[in-house]
Amino acid sequence: MIIITGASSGVGLQLAKCYKDAGKQVVNISLQKSEYADHNIVLNLREGPEIEKAAHLVQELDGQIEAVINCIGVYNGQKFGEITEAEVKKVMSTNVKAPLLLISLLLDRIKHDKADILNVVSTAGTVGKKENPLYTASKWAERGLTMSLQEELKNTSCRVISFCPGGIRTNFSEKALGYDASEEDWMRPEDVAMFIKQILDLPKNMEVSEVIINRK
Repeated sequence: MIIITGASSGVGLQLAKCYKDAGKQVVNISLQKSEYADHNIVLNLREGPEIEKAAHLVQELDGQIEAVINCIGVYNGQKFGEITEAEVKKVMSTNVKAPLLLISLLLDRIKHDKADILNVVSTAGTVGKKENPLYTASKWAERGLTMSLQEELKNTSCRVISFCPGGIRTNFSEKALGYDASEEDWMRPEDVAMFIKQILDLPKNMEVSEVIINRK
């Protein structure tokens, strides 16, 4: 099984398609159904009880987990002086709490199944940005979470990958940045998804710890 959070749109949707085409059993966890998922767990991963329910439903599924790929994320463009507590809760709950708690709840199963974890972070998690400090902080936190998981699982067969892309042609980019996502210099989500799958398809004795990929 391939577990994908946020497989209903963007890179997550294209990943679901890649794995579906490859004959894998795809499990989507998000607010919306994914047309390529064999199992849709429709829940709000911002809320702790919903995350716990999602983990419970995954545990009930038959089959070995091959990978957990966290694609969910929400953007915030508030600058210093504009940031509200409500937005802090929204962004941190989605970008940090959701993958952190879900992986924590599934960790024993992940170890047992020798599954890999890939967190789709952002290039915002590698630099400081005054334009979107809240979003940037959440992505640094998600990248830190990934590094902690690498330490937790370094003596196991599980691989943990921090995938930091910038400039993908998705509705997320268009809505978040007000940028025309059809511009040719932005990466196509299907190409990014293919690259992620290629990384996870590498032999188990090869581990890519972090990828930072930008549009040319």
